[in-house]
Amino acid sequence: MDEQMTALRTPQIDANYLDEDFNSYNWDMFSSLFRNYYSHLTHSFKHEFQLFLRLLTSYNTLLSSRQSTTIGQQLLQIKYSSVPLTRYQKFFYLSSFVFSYIYEKFLVDYRRLLPFQFIYKLLVFINFLVFLHGGTYINLFERLSRLKTVHNHPPSLRILDYSYMKRELIWHTLNETLGTLIPFITSLKARTLMRKYLSGTIMKQLQQTNICSVCEQSIVMPHESIGDCKHYFCYICAYSLIQQSCPICFKTINNIKPKEFFSE
Repeated sequence: MDEQMTALRTPQIDANYLDEDFNSYNWDMFSSLFRNYYSHLTHSFKHEFQLFLRLLTSYNTLLSSRQSTTIGQQLLQIKYSSVPLTRYQKFFYLSSFVFSYIYEKFLVDYRRLLPFQFIYKLLVFINFLVFLHGGTYINLFERLSRLKTVHNHPPSLRILDYSYMKRELIWHTLNETLGTLIPFITSLKARTLMRKYLSGTIMKQLQQTNICSVCEQSIVMPHESIGDCKHYFCYICAYSLIQQSCPICFKTINNIKPKEFFSE
């Protein structure tokens, strides 16, 4: 059995995603420098700047004699079996950057090269299927340079903790419950029921004032119910109460009419 254990497939895939996320974040930070001034430079020389940032990052990570690992590999505690890289492997690593630059800048926009793009993506797909089967060489660069990814130390057993998942489930349940109940609580019928039943079975009727109990503003164009309820409200508010209960006496309002005031 080899002294260095070949890295599992999941850490290798995660390391690649972490490297891509770091390059994307690095580019966002760099392009933000030119957001207000010389923004045309980031559009005209986007691929050149990205190539420069990738080379600069690699110089301080994988190509460095001190680190010899990528950002994603450092986070997941994996590395290449050949450390430091040989000149042959460094050449293929830098060539992969140059090829990505040429592919993204020149080849993608040419429809005449669609067969080449298809062949390239097909090779990438086949290599990924072979990686899933064998567990080594996740990309073409690693396969050409014969670089295997290994663990820094044997992986330990992972203890699954569901406390975070439980908190998420509780929060989503509470959120959905409140989202269902709040519209009913704020509705007029719910407020009427709460005032009628939560304040006691026998509730003292409120006195009519010049403030509309629906909009809580001064009454404009007062209208009252045709029936037992004699309370009056704004015309718009009274119209909205048709076929509903009066918020003061809780009697059903079937229709409304203008309120007439008689002087004694």
